[in-house]
Amino acid sequence: MKSYRGDIMKKWLVMFFAIIFIANITGCDAVQRKFTRKNKTVKKPRFYQLKKYTKKPPPELYKQHYSYWASWQEEMVKVVGQNIKKDQRCAAEAIGHLKDMQALLVEEKADELEAHIESMESLKAIIARGSLSSAGKDYVRNSLDREDRIIKRDFCYSKVKKFIRMETEEPSGAKLSMAVGKEIKPLESEK
Repeated sequence: MKSYRGDIMKKWLVMFFAIIFIANITGCDAVQRKFTRKNKTVKKPRFYQLKKYTKKPPPELYKQHYSYWASWQEEMVKVVGQNIKKDQRCAAEAIGHLKDMQALLVEEKADELEAHIESMESLKAIIARGSLSSAGKDYVRNSLDREDRIIKRDFCYSKVKKFIRMETEEPSGAKLSMAVGKEIKPLESEK
């Protein structure tokens, strides 16, 4: 009797392991694929030139950079010491526009502007250190006001229009617009 029970038990064990083996071979791969994290594929945007951009004349570019510099400088004077990220952004933008103005000037006038750019760079470094004291805020604000007055006095368009280069170097590449997944026909002038 015991051997009969043992034979039945062996058959059940063999069938149990056979079922597990078959399930392991056939079904586990699908389950594993179902619960495996898949890498997300991100479509990279394509850039197409939508139209030919005309190059602005240097006097117009100078006026544009001067007005942008003036607005960033004014913003920086207003908010200095309130928010370090805003201060750093204003300083970086103002210095960037000063450098763009400098690139449009003849060499002798550009050298005069270099001293003011260096002064603004030192103020930017003070701001970047963070947490200005009240004396530090006053120093930075007074220095910014002084630079603002000098640059507006000496580098406004009416004072430097005879020092603006009439030919400028080509900027790095054409301006491109972003269009994702859209095919655009070339312009008539490009054919």
